[in-house]
Amino acid sequence: MTSSRPIADAVFVTQYYRPETIGSAPYCGDIAEALARRGVRVRVLTTRPHYPDGIVSPPYRGGALDRQSIEGVEVRRVPTLISAGPSTLRRMAGEASFLLRGAVSALADRSRRADVVISLCPSILTVVLANRLCRQGMRHVAVVHDIQSGIAEGLGMTQGRVVRMLRSIERTALNACDLVVVLSDNMRRRLRDCGVTSRILIVPIWTDTEAIRPLPAPAGPARIALYSGNLGRKQGLMQLLDLAEELRDRRADIKVVLRGRGNQADVIARALVARALDNVSLSDLMARERLSEGLAEGDIHLVPQDPAAADFAVPSKIYTIMAAARPFVATARPGSTLWRLHEKCGGFLCVPPNDRGRFADAVMSLAEDEGRRRDMGRRGLDYVTAHCSKDKVLSRLIAAMEVA
Repeated sequence: MTSSRPIADAVFVTQYYRPETIGSAPYCGDIAEALARRGVRVRVLTTRPHYPDGIVSPPYRGGALDRQSIEGVEVRRVPTLISAGPSTLRRMAGEASFLLRGAVSALADRSRRADVVISLCPSILTVVLANRLCRQGMRHVAVVHDIQSGIAEGLGMTQGRVVRMLRSIERTALNACDLVVVLSDNMRRRLRDCGVTSRILIVPIWTDTEAIRPLPAPAGPARIALYSGNLGRKQGLMQLLDLAEELRDRRADIKVVLRGRGNQADVIARALVARALDNVSLSDLMARERLSEGLAEGDIHLVPQDPAAADFAVPSKIYTIMAAARPFVATARPGSTLWRLHEKCGGFLCVPPNDRGRFADAVMSLAEDEGRRRDMGRRGLDYVTAHCSKDKVLSRLIAAMEVA
């Protein structure tokens, strides 16, 4: 039987951290701060904030904030190459820059020993860096939010030899870890297929059910179908424009709101003009303190996915939507992570990817059925409260780290 070893000192290696508000950064902050509240000394090694625009936030450009304390967590930032484009090779160049700069920074830190090193992957090179920081007696826990090789291959973002190289790095790096944490059974199966033999634990993404307040939904037919989040490749966002065309022709009273930032924002803006989609509005994300209000604006939420990437990542926004007691329509194949969750909780609908007619049918059916929307919202809220609340999931994750 494995004994528990309490954590007194932890190092967290991640490219994404607060004040970034979407993607992995908030979840990294939640883990680090949960450890700090338990009396653990937590040091974060990260980059200057730049996600999702690929542009370093102005207050951080000169390096004056490269050392900070945020909610009891010691944060050290290193300057790295930043790419605003979707190219896998450019992205990997930035990740390699973090690997090199992070290694130099860590070597200069004489207090680098810790009980546990935690790495966050969508970047597998972050896991490589964390492995380099580990010394005898230190444990390494890799938290895998994206399987990088699978996403790159599925989206056709790079050539086969680069995918094979990524897969080899993933296999080697993750097999050097004491514990690998993934978001779904499909992700665990994909890593096993790639040759990862380390212990793998499934820990779902979490949401702050105390911070998100479900607000009353307006009576009558739904009028707003909302997408909020990252405007990136793996989201399959062109499905939203196809949906908007269907709704323009069949239900012009339903407006599609796209709220977000990312490397596909300009592409989407041009496509809206080219398709003359006057039933779509495109805006920036709302401030985090207005999250509940922003979520409540959507009578129905939209969660498209590129099916080629669906097994290699889980859209974290789904739990936030359910915490707001709003229904959503997702594009997902039978057997996928989202499809299985749909069958389990009943808080949303799934339609086949890239089927604009079925997507529109689902949105319109929910738009006309106020009682069904309310029931699905309640089911989703009940599910996340029982299974995905931040305190419950983080307690489980930290307990797993103590026995890694």
